[in-house]
Amino acid sequence: MLRELQMFLLDEEGASLVEFALIFLFIAVVAALVLPGVRTRIQNAFNIGGQKMDEATGAASGGR
Repeated sequence: MLRELQMFLLDEEGASLVEFALIFLFIAVVAALVLPGVRTRIQNAFNIGGQKMDEATGAASGGR
């Protein structure tokens, strides 16, 4: 099975950034469900990212 996964990841025909992002998202969701410590870190990462986006949006719109 590991060999099949390696062949899938190395196959460049039709592989795109979207596919790799979906694989990463799937792994993150599984890890979040299985490991409570990972769940907290993922939530913190999304919260920090959201805050930074809010700050950037507020600065770009004149602080509204």
